[in-house]
Amino acid sequence: MRSISVSKDFSGAKVWLRGSVLALTVFLAFSTIYAVGLEPMVYLHDTFHDIRHSTGFPCH
Repeated sequence: MRSISVSKDFSGAKVWLRGSVLALTVFLAFSTIYAVGLEPMVYLHDTFHDIRHSTGFPCH
């Protein structure tokens, strides 16, 4: 009886995937922080404020 061993090296792909996921996560986190907290437009702040209240999340 013969056994067949197949060895594939995906270490480069794993590193690339982890780096891509990390970069996307950082981008989305900073985008969310900017849109919610630092955006100077009053209506955007008021919209998020109303969404927080409608979901039952107290903010003040």
